Amino acid sequence: MKLHKVQPKGLSLVEVIIVAALTTLVFGTLMYSFKFSLELINHSRAKLSALSVANDRMEYFRSLPYDDVGVVAGYPAGTIPQNSTTTLNGIEFIERVRVDYVDDDADGTAGADSNGIILDYKKVRLEYTWEINGATSSIQLVTNIVPRSIETTAGGGTARINVLDSDSSLLPGASVRLFSSSSTFAYDVTTFTDASGASLFNIPADSGYQVEVTANISGQDYSTAQTYVATTSNPNPIVAPFSVVESDVSTLTFQIGELSDLNIRTFSAVDDQIFTEDFTDLLSVASSSDVSVTSGNLVLENNLGVYDSTGYVYLGPITPTSLVDWNSLRIATDIPTNTSHSVQFYTSSAPDIYDLIPEVDLPGNNIGFTGNIVDLSILEPLAYPTIYIGITLNTTDTSVTPEIDEVNVFYRQSETFLPNMSFDVHGSKTIGTDASAQPIYKYLDSLSTNGSGVLTISDLEFDDYTFDFLGGYDIASACPANPYTQIAGEDGELDFVLTADSTDTLRVTVVDASGQTLPGVSVNLTRSGYDVTHITDGCGQVFFSAGVSANTDYTIDVSATGYTDETVTLFEVNADTATTITLTE
Repeated sequence: MKLHKVQPKGLSLVEVIIVAALTTLVFGTLMYSFKFSLELINHSRAKLSALSVANDRMEYFRSLPYDDVGVVAGYPAGTIPQNSTTTLNGIEFIERVRVDYVDDDADGTAGADSNGIILDYKKVRLEYTWEINGATSSIQLVTNIVPRSIETTAGGGTARINVLDSDSSLLPGASVRLFSSSSTFAYDVTTFTDASGASLFNIPADSGYQVEVTANISGQDYSTAQTYVATTSNPNPIVAPFSVVESDVSTLTFQIGELSDLNIRTFSAVDDQIFTEDFTDLLSVASSSDVSVTSGNLVLENNLGVYDSTGYVYLGPITPTSLVDWNSLRIATDIPTNTSHSVQFYTSSAPDIYDLIPEVDLPGNNIGFTGNIVDLSILEPLAYPTIYIGITLNTTDTSVTPEIDEVNVFYRQSETFLPNMSFDVHGSKTIGTDASAQPIYKYLDSLSTNGSGVLTISDLEFDDYTFDFLGGYDIASACPANPYTQIAGEDGELDFVLTADSTDTLRVTVVDASGQTLPGVSVNLTRSGYDVTHITDGCGQVFFSAGVSANTDYTIDVSATGYTDETVTLFEVNADTATTITLTE
C-alpha cells in the first residue's frame, strides 16, 4: 500500500484580494460605527451638560426676588445679563436670557383686564448654544415667575415690531433691537421675530424708543432698517424714535431684504450684431418638416385647405466670426387661438443631427420657450460658439396656423473697456429730508471703476439705483437700465457704454407691454434739418447725440416686425434726455 503525501495548498492571489476586501469592508464598517457611536455619545453628553447648567440656572432665577428677575438694560430690568458664557465638562455654552412681562388672558388683556393690571407675571426664556465637532446645537427652557403677592401696578405698554421681506411678506427670524437712551430708563434688548414676523416688547411707557432691524437667515445677510434721530444732517427723519403709551400697543413695520453684489463695467465701444431670418431667401433654414413659407411668414404645411397639426424648422448655423457674449432672441409671431409655437436651442454633431443644449446651461430649454424674447446671456460663448434654433409649430384647429414673421438673435462681437470712470450713485430709498425739503438718500456714494473698467459694489440692498458719470461723459447705453433695479439676493450686472459729453442728447429705450426691453427695433428721430435712424441694441436702447439740439418739435417713430408702429410728436430734447417708448404686439 502506497501512501501519498498531500501538499498543503496556499491562497491564490484572487482569494487574497477577496479576503483583504472583505476584511477592509468589515473593519471599515466597524470603525465608522465606532466613530458614529462616539459622536452620538459626545452630542448626548453635551446636551446633558447643557440641561444640567440650564436647570441650575433656572433654579437660580426662581430664587431671586421678584423685582430682581429681569435683564440688565432691559425691561423688566434686573440683575441677569442678557448674554454670557459658561463652561462644563470642557464645553463652552453661550447663554442668552430674555425676560418679558405677560398679560395673561385669564383676567382679560390690555384694556379689558378685570383689575386694570396688565403686567400679570414674568416669562423667562433661557437658551444655551454650543458647538461640538463643527456642529452647533441648542436647547431652550421657559418658565413663568409669578409675584409672591399681588400683581404689579407699574405702568407699561407694548411695542410690536413687524418685519417684512423684499416681497412684503412677514419675515420670521429677523433680528430686532429695541433700545432707548431715556434719562429715566435705559433699555437695550435684541430679540427675533416669531413665526408671524413680529417681535413683541412689554416695556415702560416712555418716549424716545429706537429700533434696528436686520437678519442673517441660513447664512444670508440682510439689509438694515431703523429709526433715525433728528440731526443737523438729517433734521427731518422719515422714521423717528417713537413713544410707548401705558396699556397701549405701538406698532412699527420695517422692510429688509437679502444683500447682493452689483458688478459694473464701463466701455468706450461695443459691437453688437444681429442674425436675422425673415423667411424670404430661406438661406438659414438647415432642415424642416411639415412647414412652408407664405408671403414671408413661416406656417404649417397646407394640404387642400387643411393645415398639418405640427411641424418644425431648424435655423442655422449661427456662428459669429468673433463672439464675446450671446445676448437674446426676439421672435415676431402671430399666434391665433388653438395654435402655439415653441423655441429651443441646439448644437449639431453631424449633418441633420441636432443636440439639445442641456437645461443646466440654458434653463427652460427642455420644454421650450413660448415668449417673444428669450434671454441667452447665460450661454457660455466658449462652450457654444455655434447654435441652431429649433422652432415647432402646433395647431389643434387645422383650419388655422401659427405664423412666424421674423427671428433675430443678438450677440456681442467685441467690446472695448473704458477704465477709471468716476460716477455718483444713489438709491431711491430715503431716510429723511434736509432743511430745503430735499431728499436724503439712504445710499449715496461716489465711486470709480478700476484700471480694467470694472467695479463690484458688495452687499447692496434691494432698491432702484441712479448713476451719473463725471468727467465729461454721456451714457450712450445703460444695460439693462439706468435707474437700475437691484433685486434682493440676486447678484446683478450693469454695463455702461460712455461717449464724449454733448450738450444735448437723447437715449430711447423701447419695451413691450410687460416692460421687457426690445432689441432690433428701428427708432427714427426727426425734425427740420435732422433725420437719423438707429436700431436698438441688445438692451433695447438707442442714443442720439451728433446734430441734436435743444428743441420741442422732435418726432420719434418706432417700428418693429410683429408690433404696432408708435409715433411720438412734439417731443422735447433738452440737455441729456431719456425716454421709454412701449410697443404693442
